Amino acid sequence: MAIIGDALRKAFMPKHEYESLREEEKAWTRLQRPILIGSVGIICLAIFVCTVISLKIVFPRDVLKRPFCDDRRLQPLPLSVKGGGGNGDSDLFTGAFYLTDQETVDYYWMVVFIPSMIIFLASVAYLVAGITVAYFAPNRHGCLKVVENNYCASKRGGVRCLSILNVVFAIIFGLLALFLGSSLLTLGSSCSLPLFWCYEIASWGLVILYAGTAIFLRRKAAVILDEGEFGSRIRGLEMSEANPLEVTPDVERRVNEGFRAWMGSSFLSSDEEDEPESYHETPHVTHMASNRQSCSQSLPNLSAEIPISYLLIGLQSLSSTMATNYDYEESPATYDDSQRQDLGYDPNFVPDSVKPFVVHLYRHIREKNVYEIHQMYEISFQTLSDRLFKDTPWPSVDAVAHCVDNDQVFCLLYREMWFRHLYARLSPTLKQRIDSWDNYCSLFQVLLHSMVNMQLPNQWLWDMVDEFVYQFQSFCQYRAKMKNKTEQEIALLRQYDQAWNVYGVLNFLQAFVEKSNIIQILEQEKEGLEQFTATDGYDYSGGSNVLKVLGYFSMVGLLRVHCLLGDYQTGLKCLLPIDISQQGVYTSVMGSHIATIYHYGFANLMLRRYVEAIREFNKILLYIYKMKQYHQKSPQYEQILKKNEQMYALLAICLSLCPQVKLVEETVNSQLREKYGEKMARMQRYDDEAFAIYDELFSYACPKFITPSAPSFEEPLVNYNQDAYRLQLKLFLYEVKQQQLLSGVRTFLKVYSTISLGKLANYMEVDEPTLRTILLTYKHKTHAVASDGKIISNADLDFYIDDDMIHVVESKPVKRYGDYFLRQIAKLEGVINDMDRIKLE
Repeated sequence: MAIIGDALRKAFMPKHEYESLREEEKAWTRLQRPILIGSVGIICLAIFVCTVISLKIVFPRDVLKRPFCDDRRLQPLPLSVKGGGGNGDSDLFTGAFYLTDQETVDYYWMVVFIPSMIIFLASVAYLVAGITVAYFAPNRHGCLKVVENNYCASKRGGVRCLSILNVVFAIIFGLLALFLGSSLLTLGSSCSLPLFWCYEIASWGLVILYAGTAIFLRRKAAVILDEGEFGSRIRGLEMSEANPLEVTPDVERRVNEGFRAWMGSSFLSSDEEDEPESYHETPHVTHMASNRQSCSQSLPNLSAEIPISYLLIGLQSLSSTMATNYDYEESPATYDDSQRQDLGYDPNFVPDSVKPFVVHLYRHIREKNVYEIHQMYEISFQTLSDRLFKDTPWPSVDAVAHCVDNDQVFCLLYREMWFRHLYARLSPTLKQRIDSWDNYCSLFQVLLHSMVNMQLPNQWLWDMVDEFVYQFQSFCQYRAKMKNKTEQEIALLRQYDQAWNVYGVLNFLQAFVEKSNIIQILEQEKEGLEQFTATDGYDYSGGSNVLKVLGYFSMVGLLRVHCLLGDYQTGLKCLLPIDISQQGVYTSVMGSHIATIYHYGFANLMLRRYVEAIREFNKILLYIYKMKQYHQKSPQYEQILKKNEQMYALLAICLSLCPQVKLVEETVNSQLREKYGEKMARMQRYDDEAFAIYDELFSYACPKFITPSAPSFEEPLVNYNQDAYRLQLKLFLYEVKQQQLLSGVRTFLKVYSTISLGKLANYMEVDEPTLRTILLTYKHKTHAVASDGKIISNADLDFYIDDDMIHVVESKPVKRYGDYFLRQIAKLEGVINDMDRIKLE
């Protein structure tokens, strides 16, 4: 009502007063958006209502009573109609072709509605994106990303591309309304007319929406800046570049006055009372000049003699910078990404949006503000990386050290993030791999031997351990590819032969476990003396969580390293202090949870503890199935999906070697059958094709095994990066080969409860001594040694031999009721607490 009243007041204003108003203060400008929103809403409502009515006609409750299909028009009496044949015609119009109501609605559904709906579903994303972009104009909106990866966006600009696409679809729906809609009138049914009007109203409503969106984009959204990856020029401005602005003295005066009023008097003139704090005579800002600016420097002051043409160009650049400004940006950027790519990477250049990020991160670490640290580390760091450093490293630590008072610990943490970004986005050189090792050594030495009083998010601490192991694995794979190494790389490998040494890696991880006393802390927690898991490892009394949580995650790191080395027994021993069957700190981080269970399950698979591997794979796959939708925007989402597929492959192997389907949830089992059902059936035959499938699944799902030893530089240089993998594959296939002898035993034992040795030997076409050997092998292969030294069974049935009779005992899974009763007790306590809060009157 306030907007309408203001519009009426301005409608009766004198003409000269109304024209003196700014554009955004005029009545039509203020009424334009509400009117457009209301119009769009009415059109959408009409389209929806017509679509619902047409579907009611096609799918009625009573086929004999279709809504709106009653023909109430008076028909002329056929006075001259002759019956029964002859020259007469019983139809109303001679030679006409009529359809029944059912045939009409079938024609509408198959020929008209479904094709139109398919086209609408294919185009609705562009319609919504166009409306959203036009609504937020002139600010750039993320919906432009729907056209950032196609040819139209690369040549025309994202905004113009959206406009063209909406015009195309408006024409398509207009043609559909003309041809398909008019075809409904020729059917001669009582349902033809209502279906015709429903389709016409919906189609022309869509034409109005698409065409209106296209027109509005071309007229109002031309100033939106496209930030796609298709070139360094500013896209989205081409529609306004056709009519260059004519610079008149009046325009120059108005621009100067407005710019001075916005930015302050010292921006355009040096004749004011206040002298500028800093003055740059050079018109172009270079990387080195930008690096010399302090972290809190304000906008540079410009002279009043700037030509108006340069000033207008500067205004466009400044508008584009502010339109895509980052949350932590305190001053406009001095140059854009395209200039940066043209000039190359300068490690000493710090973009203006990075400076406040570094300063704020440093401040939050000093204040132990874990929530803000996590937000900046998990979201802001990734956003800046995607925006500014997609193909280049971050600024060097020397360039940002003065922003954080040259703090040693923060600089080491920053370098750790710097190298992690380098590994994720680029291909590191040998020297950078060695420098990363040196940085980890310095950082871990400080954390192990100094009193570091800070709290870091568990996500960061896990990523630190995870990246440390990953870079060790990557270096071993890189070093093992000796065939194409240059003389300079070989010289560096000789010089830094201790870089990423396997003993150094294991020593650091073991040192964190011992220095943090994490094993004793977990033991005390079982006795109720500690609250490590309940607090997710954080210290709410003001202490530090870094050493304890690093020690905790280092146990997972040790498991991973030993799996890469093929020492599965030692790896599982390193993880013994953590109770995998219960929730723990490792489950608080998605990446830690998946990595722990993946390596734990793989180690159990290689040690023939199939039941334990199946049980844990089932739990983690069910967890990922339920939770992966909440991690779609996470930078680790692709890695989560990859591990998910690998664990399904490992689960297929386990169930083929040990058919314990009862241990698998129905959801996981259905997903497994969908992915590997056919292959699992073929794997049961144990022929050459089955071994090829085992080979395929193992090669896809196994870790990237490493050979940790340094190469021999005296012998001819060859690649040996696949040697460890081939050895593990050979051992695995040898185990599968031994299972071939047992393929028939389990089939017969499932059928009989008692059977004589002679009869079973006759069925299997072997003699009795050979059968005894096969049965002994079956006993051996279906049992394994647990981590605590106990013998555990993987078979779903067991047997014993009494004289010459085999007695089969089918094992039944032990039902555990403890968890059920604990859940019910917890629910009862909750109900009692709720009842206690109720006040009786």
